[in-house]
Amino acid sequence: MLLLGLLLLPLLAGARLLWNWWKLRSLHLPPLAPGFLHLLQPDLPIYLLGLTQKFGPIYRLHLGLQDKLVSKNYPDLSLGDYSLLWKAHKKLTRSALLLGIRDSMEPVVEQLTQEFCERMRAQPGTPVAIEEEFSLLTCSIICYLTFGDKIKDDNLMPAYYKCIQEVLKTWSHWSIQIVDVIPFLRFFPNPGLRRLKQAIEKRDHIVEMQLRQHKESLVAGQWRDMMDYMLQGVAQPSMEEGSGQLLEGHVHMAAVDLLIGGTETTANTLSWAVVFLLHHPEIQQRLQEELDHELGPGASSSRVPYKDRARLPLLNATIAEVLRLRPVVPLALPHRTTRPSSISGYDIPEGTVIIPNLQGAHLDETVWERPHEFWPDRFLEPGKNSRALAFGCGARVCLGEPLARLELFVVLTRLLQAFTLLPSGDALPSLQPLPHCSVILKMQPFQVRLQPRGMGAHSPGQNQ
Repeated sequence: MLLLGLLLLPLLAGARLLWNWWKLRSLHLPPLAPGFLHLLQPDLPIYLLGLTQKFGPIYRLHLGLQDKLVSKNYPDLSLGDYSLLWKAHKKLTRSALLLGIRDSMEPVVEQLTQEFCERMRAQPGTPVAIEEEFSLLTCSIICYLTFGDKIKDDNLMPAYYKCIQEVLKTWSHWSIQIVDVIPFLRFFPNPGLRRLKQAIEKRDHIVEMQLRQHKESLVAGQWRDMMDYMLQGVAQPSMEEGSGQLLEGHVHMAAVDLLIGGTETTANTLSWAVVFLLHHPEIQQRLQEELDHELGPGASSSRVPYKDRARLPLLNATIAEVLRLRPVVPLALPHRTTRPSSISGYDIPEGTVIIPNLQGAHLDETVWERPHEFWPDRFLEPGKNSRALAFGCGARVCLGEPLARLELFVVLTRLLQAFTLLPSGDALPSLQPLPHCSVILKMQPFQVRLQPRGMGAHSPGQNQ
């Protein structure tokens, strides 16, 4: 059956191309890159950036059997269709992040980061798979903020973390990626798709259990966490005519987006920061000198509140540079045009899917000096931060950006206050992302030694 489907694929693709040509022949469209398996390229953002050399900054692709437009220069909930109800859903989720947990967000991040540092301090100088530790930390943070601290009392975090990792692992498998490219293959036997459905069922069971417990203990006008806040929000009638009514299912999906989106992306960015600092010990040393100047040498209990983050300009510049070279998602979430439009003289039909290539924009030599180099000092110049789009753009900008930026600042501050980052052996970790790594740019597996500062440790410039 699978062979039959693959044999029919050229016929279906040809029919679709013929129909599109007939319908759009009168329009001045961007150039079309040939082929329809572009999603299977090992380093998709760099591959798409390379196509700009041939087709220009705006061009079309067939991704599977659907037309997409890729833009290098212009710059749901993630994937939901744009509508008044979608806007209300997004507004509720964003309000939960910015208002519902405004006072508790930074204390939770600080507390869990301190616990993370204590775990690392218990194994001084031992090679650590830091990406796994960051993933557990960020998962704990988003679970506490979404579900409340009772999950710690009930010892639920290990099960929640395992479940989220199963979803992420199965989702990134090639057998799932091929279904994204050729959707009708979902109707053929696919062990990877079956495992994904099982992992999603476990995830949904966890969220439903939390929904039920929160509803049973909900107090009107009060909220303990984001789920409380959102449940109270769906009970309020919408003030915008025609937007529809938000339901508990919207709270469920908002929680799913927060859990999945808030775990791996930030952990991945933190891991890339460690990799870059291992390659650039002189930057690590300057960062520690900046921290010592502001907080005092060895002042592990002192902190810079996030609102005062401007006191650490090099740390902020380093975070910005990591996000430039390794944006949270290298390809922004797809946008869809709601009416006929035009970009740079090209006609863009209604319903066109547009994918901003964020990493491509961040490596554009016409915008950035030495774009492929890790050079945080570029962001010490006024106005440079505004050119980076690490969290996406437009209506589908990452909702978790405020939390992610807070986590990056707090975790890197605490980590560099407490430890010197050293390679685990003679070789430095690779700067090349894993091929075929799906939505985010994952680094190749590596370990790092966290040498507590003040214990006669080597300086960052003395690798061994």
